[in-house]
Amino acid sequence: MREPAGVPHAIDDVTPEWLDAALRRGGALGDGTVAEISVEPIGVGVGVMALLHRIAVRYDGAAGPDSVVVKLASLHEPVRQVARGYRFYEREVGVYNHLAPMLSMGSPTCWYATHDPDSDDFAVVMEDLSGDRVCDQVTGCPPTDAAVVVDALAALHAQWFGNEELLTFPFIERPSDPPYPQYHAQATKADWPVFAERFGDHVPDAMCRIGERWYEIGPALMEETANHPWTLSHGDVRLDNIFFGSSGMKIVDWQISYRNGGAFDLAYFMCQSLTVDDRRTHESDLLHRYHDGLLAGGVTGYDYDELFEDYRRSVLFSFCYPLSGGANADLVNDRVTELVHAMIDRSVGAILDLDALDLVPA
Repeated sequence: MREPAGVPHAIDDVTPEWLDAALRRGGALGDGTVAEISVEPIGVGVGVMALLHRIAVRYDGAAGPDSVVVKLASLHEPVRQVARGYRFYEREVGVYNHLAPMLSMGSPTCWYATHDPDSDDFAVVMEDLSGDRVCDQVTGCPPTDAAVVVDALAALHAQWFGNEELLTFPFIERPSDPPYPQYHAQATKADWPVFAERFGDHVPDAMCRIGERWYEIGPALMEETANHPWTLSHGDVRLDNIFFGSSGMKIVDWQISYRNGGAFDLAYFMCQSLTVDDRRTHESDLLHRYHDGLLAGGVTGYDYDELFEDYRRSVLFSFCYPLSGGANADLVNDRVTELVHAMIDRSVGAILDLDALDLVPA
């Protein structure tokens, strides 16, 4: 079966012929061909690391999906530099091609995923989940939906908790593996002045002092994770990536997945996708719910107190996301600015509420 010709650099490179080959490669087409496509951008101001497009498809004699989502590399050079440094695009393609079918956590059907290591262009052709329910990242996650997400995280993390099969997938690495801490130091040292100019008025003095030193603090925290229990971490569990449908919850955007502590996913979700008030009200119940889910999934030797300390440390590390997002996001509209403001306020609020500054490495 022929491969699609090349890896698209921009959406204009996705032609009916290219999409036909991609869908056929994934087993989504029978007889006939893709005759015509109609493209619309989606997720503007949502996906800051890549570009998303919904493509409506008309066929000549082929019974395929009425629409698909195509994900491509960002055209914004600062974002491309971050993605290449962390191997985001390569990792996401690896997950969709090799790991997604065996995960307990639902993800969209992926018909084709490819990556060019020279250009770092990539393309993912996947199921359109627009019929599913989504929650607004800026508004925040309702507590009932948060419980669904926490249950799904506990099941995923229990599935891969210390599971050596995960070691057979070379694209799933530890945050502490070179060159990630070194790149993190380089990137965040450059990011902080830009972040401070754009959003410094949203950050209290105590966090500004942390931000100025983040190029030291972030890598030290990444090294610490190597000494804690690991599992498969999605890495970007936030509302913009979560869809609630009749078949259950599905999550997209696996480009930040690592072999890491499960507390990181939990902490990042709690301090980014819940409002400050909802997190404060429901935090303890959701943490206990997650720990109970780990135990139900067969995890042993990991008590609640250990989880709580890992959670606090992960809340502190999660500050790197508003820092990087605020410095590198293409501020194309008010939605992006609102999203970054929410990221900052929720992250800083959780760090201060949990006294997580006490965990800053000396």
